[in-house]
Amino acid sequence: MAALMPILKGLVNVMEIVTFIQFIEEEAIQSAALGVFLAIRGKSYRGASLGITLLRGRLIPHLEDINLAVGWMAPYSVGCFSDFIE
Repeated sequence: MAALMPILKGLVNVMEIVTFIQFIEEEAIQSAALGVFLAIRGKSYRGASLGITLLRGRLIPHLEDINLAVGWMAPYSVGCFSDFIE
């Protein structure tokens, strides 16, 4: 059993790293969405349009790509971030 502990610790580390990356991507999406909200509130429709383009064209698809590629390595968080993308 003691021989398995380093392997299990390595697996946990990988799961934590994947979850952290997903979390940072999700925070970027929320920050951009807040920027869109503030741009609309400030009547900067060009800024809002740029923010929406960033969200739809890069940030959301990037988190989706991460989930598809490595999300399985963090089974406890992949569902949460998949739901967030929806």
